[in-house]
Amino acid sequence: MAMRQVEPEALMSLNKVDTSKKVRNPLRTWMHLPAILYLVLLTQIPFLYALWTSLHSWNLLEPALGKPFVGFANYSYELLHDPEFWPVVENTGKLIFGSLVVCIVVGTMLALLLHRAFPGRNLLRTVIIIPFLITPSVSAVVWKNLILSPSFGLINWVVTTLGGQPVPWLSRFPMLSVIGITSWEWIPFFVLVLTAGLQSVPDEIIEAAHVDGANGATVLWRIVLPFLRHYYEVAVLLGTIFIFQTFGKIYIATAGGPGILTTTLPYYTYQVAFQHWAVGQAATIGVFGVILAIIFAQIMVRYFTRGVEGAE
Repeated sequence: MAMRQVEPEALMSLNKVDTSKKVRNPLRTWMHLPAILYLVLLTQIPFLYALWTSLHSWNLLEPALGKPFVGFANYSYELLHDPEFWPVVENTGKLIFGSLVVCIVVGTMLALLLHRAFPGRNLLRTVIIIPFLITPSVSAVVWKNLILSPSFGLINWVVTTLGGQPVPWLSRFPMLSVIGITSWEWIPFFVLVLTAGLQSVPDEIIEAAHVDGANGATVLWRIVLPFLRHYYEVAVLLGTIFIFQTFGKIYIATAGGPGILTTTLPYYTYQVAFQHWAVGQAATIGVFGVILAIIFAQIMVRYFTRGVEGAE
């Protein structure tokens, strides 16, 4: 019996798999819904409740008054009539800007140091990360009682040893003290990010620059820092969000004082809610802080995206 000969083209067509038609798994389509539901329950519902509360007058000391709807009266009072609101916003900006400057400068210096090979580098890396792992309240207690204390603080001990007079740092320089405490906590984060960025700088480019006669400062300014640009952007964005949320260090070290010199938006929200018991106004301040954070994040993301598109 004669066998039917199969053409090579037909055999190849049988072995081909039609990849244009992808088989969709119905279960896979819905697998992301639990994560989305969890995020909505964790973030959006509390924010919507805070937004609803900000539109009502609610004082816990006067429960008989209920929660009457006042519209945007709370926003009008905070933005136009509250004498402490805008100074608090200014304090928040000072804390964020000052802490970022210190973290960027010191973090860059430490990252450049740790990028070099020297005896004990691994031990120094471990020691530098320690402030990042300490609870903010514990670090505030240490700084307040052991470092900045006017009686037996470490800094005043050095000052008196050199012949100077003790300085009450937390009362005379309150914002600088809070910036120092906050920076001490977040410098390790900047060091980690920038150290990862330094490891991505090609050694061939640096060697070529040295061959062409460039000194260390020129290599740092012209080659290394431009390579670290995107790492600086990530560190600044996340650092701003983290520093904006500073509460425990201010609560323990200065309690927002003297006066309101170290009162920031998160701490002011706490004062209005749990000292004056004005929940509606506290929710208004919290919503305003969220709006500021969203605006800043959008600006930073647009700037980063534009930079990436320009590089591409």
